[in-house]
Amino acid sequence: MAPSFVRELVQLTAFALPAIQTCTAASLYSTYKFNPLEHLGGVAPYFEPQDPPASPAPPQGCTASRAVYLSRHAAIYANDFDYEEYIEPFISKLENHTAIDWTKIPALNFLANWVAPLTDAESELLTRVGRLEAAQLGVTLSFRYPNLRLPSRVWTSSAERTVKSAQSLARGLELDENEINVVSIYESKEAGANSLTPYKSCPAYSSSFGSDQSAVYLEKFTTPITSRLNAMAPEFNFTANDVYGMMELCGYESVIRGSSPFCDLDLFTPDDWLGWEYTADVMYHYNVGYGNGISGVVGLPWFNASANLLMEESGDDQDIFVSFTHRELPPMVFVAMGLFNNSAFGGSEATMNDTMPLDRINHRRAWKSSHVLPFLSNLAIERLNCSGSYGYEDGDYYRVLVNSAPQPLPNCADGPGTTCSRTGFGQYLQERVDMFQGFSEKCGVDYDNTTDTLSIYTDSGAGNGTSVVFEEVPHYVTCRSYTMAPRTSIDEFKQLINSSNRVLALCGAGLSAASGLPTFRGADGLWRNYDPTALATPGAFRRDPALVWLFYAWRRHMALKALPNRGHFALAELAKKKENFLCLTQNVDGLSPRAGHPASQLRTLHGNLLDIKCFNECGYIDRNNLSDPVCPALAPAAEDFPPDQRQKLPLLDPDVPLPPIDTKDLPHCPNCENALLRPGVVWFGEALDEDMMAQIDNWIAEGPIDVMLVVGTSAAVWPAAGYTYEAQKKGAIVGVVNLDPVSAMSMRDKDFLFQGDAAEILPRLFEDVIGGMDENGKIL
Repeated sequence: MAPSFVRELVQLTAFALPAIQTCTAASLYSTYKFNPLEHLGGVAPYFEPQDPPASPAPPQGCTASRAVYLSRHAAIYANDFDYEEYIEPFISKLENHTAIDWTKIPALNFLANWVAPLTDAESELLTRVGRLEAAQLGVTLSFRYPNLRLPSRVWTSSAERTVKSAQSLARGLELDENEINVVSIYESKEAGANSLTPYKSCPAYSSSFGSDQSAVYLEKFTTPITSRLNAMAPEFNFTANDVYGMMELCGYESVIRGSSPFCDLDLFTPDDWLGWEYTADVMYHYNVGYGNGISGVVGLPWFNASANLLMEESGDDQDIFVSFTHRELPPMVFVAMGLFNNSAFGGSEATMNDTMPLDRINHRRAWKSSHVLPFLSNLAIERLNCSGSYGYEDGDYYRVLVNSAPQPLPNCADGPGTTCSRTGFGQYLQERVDMFQGFSEKCGVDYDNTTDTLSIYTDSGAGNGTSVVFEEVPHYVTCRSYTMAPRTSIDEFKQLINSSNRVLALCGAGLSAASGLPTFRGADGLWRNYDPTALATPGAFRRDPALVWLFYAWRRHMALKALPNRGHFALAELAKKKENFLCLTQNVDGLSPRAGHPASQLRTLHGNLLDIKCFNECGYIDRNNLSDPVCPALAPAAEDFPPDQRQKLPLLDPDVPLPPIDTKDLPHCPNCENALLRPGVVWFGEALDEDMMAQIDNWIAEGPIDVMLVVGTSAAVWPAAGYTYEAQKKGAIVGVVNLDPVSAMSMRDKDFLFQGDAAEILPRLFEDVIGGMDENGKIL
């Protein structure tokens, strides 16, 4: 292991979660202790509950010969739903109740100086503790399997938090400067069972399952807590959602800062925490557990593929298979395997929901999300070669570990310890397949090219792989990708685009660079001492709509002053010449529409600065509003830079106070009484427009794609990598136009890379189709 990484791991270990206050009983012989961080369901930092307390060491005479792992991503700042539903509303409420003197309320006195540990922009991102968790798992695997070959590939779904988790694990797993290929599997909604997020491809599954049932117990367990807190601070009016969010902050803040005052047992008692945990367990039971009839169907393909990897006689090029996904898939696999089944020893599947009553806690339940689904929760299936195990024949045996705890398999216990013989494991696998097979049919799949099997481990062409090489450098480790060099011939690409039929383009900020749009950040990365990403959130708008409007009114002003460049015009002309051309743009500057790009062939993924819509989502939207300023109160944002460049624009000078703006003077929705209008862009924490995304998916699914253009962004970064992957599956040759040479990463030798300004390169590439173009973007 590289010394620089050892130093970093030691530093992170010192930062890791400290021992927090625990509850101990006063009885002379009592050993009772309580740690809230071990009862936080899917918000819990990684820990190993030793449930059951069987030894994780292989049974006597057995050694591992192959292992397959499925891991949830490591600790993040916050799940977006948790942040939007519980945490952000509590934080906003706290900021609005400045008159309360928290210092006089003992259990809540920390709120007087408490600062929120995250923003909308940070939710879903991996924390430092998360990187440590994943790296430690890598180190654990290297010690657990000293005689197995280190993997040449690690698989991951395509979200940043899962990719970063996979990369961190690789850092801990590597002992030398060998290469590990991190294979990113696109999180498609039309992949059938062949992905690490198959629930997204299953129409019968909904992320809202379980919310109604968990709401019942949420109300029950929080009622006495809200009564107690409101007796201490009646002005705040604590609600059930406030309590749930405060308790979530115990987990999230702990993985961000190392500890949290919300974990204090003087604030919430052990019984309170057990109520929170059970509420989460009820939700997971009905969402991805035994209370959802589709769970086992979605979980089976991973289990089936992994079991076959372990049972096959022929060797692969690696002994350890590790995959990273989100919190939904592991519990679905548990159901497919029959693990953590409340009714395993009596009862029936028909009475399964009776084991999770909504009026009281079932303390004897096996389904406990804190034990099976903390951050970095991992499921391992091992093939063991046993020789000399007293009372058992020599041969291959199989066992399952969940967070290092061996788990007995249902109807398969004929080996040493919790293991299962090869014959027994094969029979057990067939029973589970018979029970849950038929992904496409049972999910009600309504798209083409679905599949009921997972083949990513045996398909060398699956995913968007990048070889991660670790090099020793001061204080950090760099990751680089090495591939065959793509083509650079303009003449060859002109022939390709001229003969092509269906063309997909994805455009990023590099397309607008030649239009002279100034960055909205200062040299320090801030706008008036504000992090721009912190202003680009619904929460920021709720807290200070005038500030957010000034920020966006300034960006609108600069966008309206800018003009489309030759790159915009070239894409617009290509759309007019090729009816099967679709352009996806991540830019919000409105320059593509102003260049005359046909609206039917343009999708603005992140919205448009020039659109204004209702903040209450009543449906009102004023498209392509060219007013500058939007309203008189925002006139300071429509000022131009002073002629003397040594002078600062008052709006951009943090030493000049912002003009006071009353909310009533901001733009209001004509359809909704008292509702504000907001910029028509997609903010952090918001989903992209579902109808638009469906249109894009449908276009991609319609037929083969000849060319995938990636302009002004990197084809190795999501979402470009996702669309590139989908287009490649449809036969597309990729053409990248970008100033950044990193775009060459992960490209094939049949693809094209043109390094330079899109405004200069695109007119040349399209010349045979659109004709010559003058310096102003006019066709000659």
